[in-house]
Amino acid sequence: MRSLLVLLLLFSALFAQVDETNLTVGLEEESNETKVIQKVLYLDYADIPERVFKGQIFPLTLKVLSTVGQIEELVYTFSTLRGLDLLSKEPERIIKGRYTYDTFYFVAKSQWLQTPNIRASLHLDDDFESNLATLSGKRLDVITLNPASNFANIIANDFNITGHKTTSYDQQSNILVFSAQASQAALDVFHLNSVIKQGLESIDVRSRISEMTYYAVIPKRVDNMLFTYFQLASEKFIEVSIPIVVDDDMVSTQSDLKPTEFRHKLLKITIAGGVALVGLILLLLHKKLYYLIFVIIPGIYIAYAAVPISHACIMENSPIYLLPMTNGTVFETTTYRQTLEVEGEIKGYIKVKLENNKIGWIKNEDLCTP
Repeated sequence: MRSLLVLLLLFSALFAQVDETNLTVGLEEESNETKVIQKVLYLDYADIPERVFKGQIFPLTLKVLSTVGQIEELVYTFSTLRGLDLLSKEPERIIKGRYTYDTFYFVAKSQWLQTPNIRASLHLDDDFESNLATLSGKRLDVITLNPASNFANIIANDFNITGHKTTSYDQQSNILVFSAQASQAALDVFHLNSVIKQGLESIDVRSRISEMTYYAVIPKRVDNMLFTYFQLASEKFIEVSIPIVVDDDMVSTQSDLKPTEFRHKLLKITIAGGVALVGLILLLLHKKLYYLIFVIIPGIYIAYAAVPISHACIMENSPIYLLPMTNGTVFETTTYRQTLEVEGEIKGYIKVKLENNKIGWIKNEDLCTP
């Protein structure tokens, strides 16, 4: 009996040792698997600015190495965006050998600034959710400019005026419309000092090239619009000059600011006059009454086209636009049904003189029958 107990004790000790060995091996395998997961993805800074200017768009480039490939499945998460705005969640990507370089663009919005904490995750399949790599944020030196009063709040590599036009706004003011293109600039903060009214008509802000169309109501005494922007390459304030030359014709579109409707009407009147003249000559030569058709019909058209539309009925609660543009700026709204003097017209809009002698644009759909 004693021998049987001894044998049982020996077998129990043996099995316990085997289970302990299996457990140890299992933990080692799990530990090794964890180490492999941690080393699937490597993340580091490839290019980070030493200093930035407040209001500047600046790039941040990350260097990524994946030991399993499939870099197209890489997803970034940014946290603690202190004093920063991320322009786009999609990076500019360059692949060099085994390394991937992803560049993101940020806007420096504050004096105190730190790059975000970054987490990169590589999604491989449904069962294995992701492999992670993290990168802690870094504090950046921020410089605040001390510009002159004509600074337009723009910090850019380059800023260029691509088109401009000035028309009369009222008896004391003109309205200047211009389009601009800038590289690596936040154009949404553009602002002119010493103007009566201003605003953005359209804007497209991108990491590299941004574009905008802007308007400014300025006093008639101003013959040259001057402002400055800060150029990053030279780290100097660069002056921009827009000459003010008042155009008598109307603004039509953002891309073509010279209307063609008047020229088309003049051409039609000329052609109709020519047809009427030929019809009159034929009538005198051949004494046939049906030649009167070639005189009467063109004559009716000429009489109709030559009569200017001097007044228009405007419906109540109609928006009055500064410019005849899609999504144009509304500067007034009619509070009652009224009849206004017509200054001109283009496709879809008429130019009217308001009761306060200001000039505005009304959509044709807001016209009513007097």
